[in-house]
Amino acid sequence: MTDSSQSDTGDRRREDRHRTRLRGGILRSREGRRLADCLIRDRSARGAKLVLAETRPLPLDLELEDEADHRRYHIRIIRRDGLEIGVVIEGETAVPSA
Repeated sequence: MTDSSQSDTGDRRREDRHRTRLRGGILRSREGRRLADCLIRDRSARGAKLVLAETRPLPLDLELEDEADHRRYHIRIIRRDGLEIGVVIEGETAVPSA
């Protein structure tokens, strides 16, 4: 007998995703222009699940500024479902000082 709770759900992540405390984030264009606010729901070394504050069009390639760890991540949107988006992290940098 097999355990149906372990069925394949189509999850293709290579790393475990860790639920985070809901952390504030800012989505920016690659040029640094503020586009939208979001919450960082889950995060792994290579991706994240974000929840937008409002529905709005976004480019596929952007930056995510994590307000908690003061890092800026180069991301690419790979999935969108209403206010929730899935992204791949392609690189990171420290947030420039004001």
